[in-house]
Amino acid sequence: MKKNILNLSAIALIAVATAFTGCKKDDTTPPVVTLTGAASMTISLQGTYTEMNATATDEKDGTLTPVISGSVNVNLTGTYTITYTAKDAAGNTGTATRTVMVKNDADAMTGTYSCSIAGSPPYVYTQTITASTTLNKRIGFGKFGDYTGNTGIYADIVGATVTLPSQTALQVGSPAADRTFAGTGSVTSTTVFNITYTEVTNGTTINTVETYTKQ
Repeated sequence: MKKNILNLSAIALIAVATAFTGCKKDDTTPPVVTLTGAASMTISLQGTYTEMNATATDEKDGTLTPVISGSVNVNLTGTYTITYTAKDAAGNTGTATRTVMVKNDADAMTGTYSCSIAGSPPYVYTQTITASTTLNKRIGFGKFGDYTGNTGIYADIVGATVTLPSQTALQVGSPAADRTFAGTGSVTSTTVFNITYTEVTNGTTINTVETYTKQ
């Protein structure tokens, strides 16, 4: 009799295990993960990113809490991906992703420009302007004033105002010399801006206007 009882218990356990395993195998549907907010967004460099999270539901387990992976560095331009993952009791995984672009507000000013320095006749040259990857509304000049090696000069764009802070380029141009630049200007269109500035070299000051036209 005791042996029969043990056999029946073993059979019952096998049946329960089989039923449980069968239920797990039957559940092959992953959770549905739904983003809260837009799937893609753009924020300003040095701005603020607010995590909007996501929700998840499973046909067997109901409401689940997604795990978030990835991060956004608001102090460096680039495209970042945030992934939201939910896993149900059967091991099925559902995901959703959000793309966040961190962008310099002056990004539209990047490109190759034809530059004209006031004079009779004007002096014309070509240079490349880039947007800073770490400081918002700042642009950098490829060779300000067309001086050889003059790659460190920058300006800040606030609205339609261009500000060229006082800055010295060491031993640039030919002949090489320290040159200090400072000035202000204005953006007149999406492709044209100008700067009125002073250039001080070896105690000599030159006042001029430079106009930039995107090619």
